[in-house]
Amino acid sequence: MNDLSLVISAPSGAGKTTLIAELLAADERLEFSVSTTTRPKREGEAQGASYNFVGLEEFQKMIRENAFLEWAEVHGNYYGTTKKEIDRIQRAGRIPIFDVDVQGARSLKRRLGKATSIFIVPPSRGILVSRLRNRKTDSESQIRIRLKKARWELTQFQLYDYIIINDDIDVAVDQVKSIVTAELCRQHRASRVISDMLEDWSDNSIG
Repeated sequence: MNDLSLVISAPSGAGKTTLIAELLAADERLEFSVSTTTRPKREGEAQGASYNFVGLEEFQKMIRENAFLEWAEVHGNYYGTTKKEIDRIQRAGRIPIFDVDVQGARSLKRRLGKATSIFIVPPSRGILVSRLRNRKTDSESQIRIRLKKARWELTQFQLYDYIIINDDIDVAVDQVKSIVTAELCRQHRASRVISDMLEDWSDNSIG
């Protein structure tokens, strides 16, 4: 069972959702880890695909039952990653992608150990503001709240293994794909192949 997992975070407006969608379309080894949330469902979102949408009471019950690998409150809503979800993906031999905030990334890195973390950032503050306004989903006061949080999130960049500057989506996707390739070549992930080879190498005979 593959132990590689990708933990991806970004300030709101950095393009993380688009980047993850492009990655999933480009690489069949990857599978999105569907988070559970109390956030209301938005237009175009599907239950079990975008998120597992539950009520606050159900979410709190799952916390009590220790169902989550990590959970956090973000902008007044709760989000969590269930242990069942990551187990399902890894048993299928795929690489899970976790879309989480800084709190979630910190928890997942602590719980998963070998998780590879990637921080997606915009090329400038001005572009971040422009992207948030162009989404037309938040009021100016909500945008100010998101920018305040974004500033704090940017101070946490040292938590992450890799930083991707998302100025061009195609370039950013290629960079993350390169990270996946490099991580799969790490010594501890390739060592089993060598160990199996050496077990078969019982003598100096040929053939």
